[in-house]
Amino acid sequence: MSGGGGEFALLGQILELANDEDVVLEHFGRVVAQSPSLAVKIVKVANSALYGMEGRITRLERAVLILGVRAVASIASSVLATGRMRGVQLGSLRSDALWLHSLEVGACAELTARCLGLPHEAEAYLAGLLHDMGLLEMQEAHGKRWVEVFERSTRDNLPLEVLEQEAFGTTHAALLASKAQEWGFPEKLRDAIGGHHQPDLAPETARGITTMVRVAHILVAEPTGGWKDAPTNAEADTAVLTDLGLGEDDIADIRTTLAERLKNLTSVFAS
Repeated sequence: MSGGGGEFALLGQILELANDEDVVLEHFGRVVAQSPSLAVKIVKVANSALYGMEGRITRLERAVLILGVRAVASIASSVLATGRMRGVQLGSLRSDALWLHSLEVGACAELTARCLGLPHEAEAYLAGLLHDMGLLEMQEAHGKRWVEVFERSTRDNLPLEVLEQEAFGTTHAALLASKAQEWGFPEKLRDAIGGHHQPDLAPETARGITTMVRVAHILVAEPTGGWKDAPTNAEADTAVLTDLGLGEDDIADIRTTLAERLKNLTSVFAS
């Protein structure tokens, strides 16, 4: 993305290392520290209410040691995604709508995976957090013409990816997946990003994560930022939840926990 390609290429290295069970912590820390500003922000978040270290972490190396590489990678993703998305205007949306939507979907995908006892909570959060950053690429590439397509999708409750494909021969998901490959993101995450509108067509290795992103769009019935990119289809949405075995109590628990989780996330990453 314009102005952020270098940072996201670094994030690609961080995410790949976080997936390596044999990663050396010192090496991981050195890679993250290539961006001093990112390292400072990671330490700040590590001491926030999200992780409860209460000032006990003063250096990046200690954050890596105590929280682990996956948690640090998640923080780095949230910091960089916030820097890229917060305050960006998409059509007539409020300026924080995309950022809030992304945090909310990421958190909800994570909580859903946890509720179902699935092993990829962290990956579900990342896929949800990053899934719509391709909207920024589409706006930069096609300008006013794309904004008109985007506004039509929102106004008429039409699938954005269908309108994009008709107008431009590609979609925001496909464009982001291509950029994510350039940045060196892990293959499973790239596949989840690229297939978030059609999880049934995603590669098998990424289908579970992609489905969590789809479910998050369903469960976030009233988005905090006032917008989401998936039109409501009551019959199809109910079928997805039923197939997963998510009952009314599960859904209520996820939504209740999500409200507090989102409050904490926005408080930490907006500061």
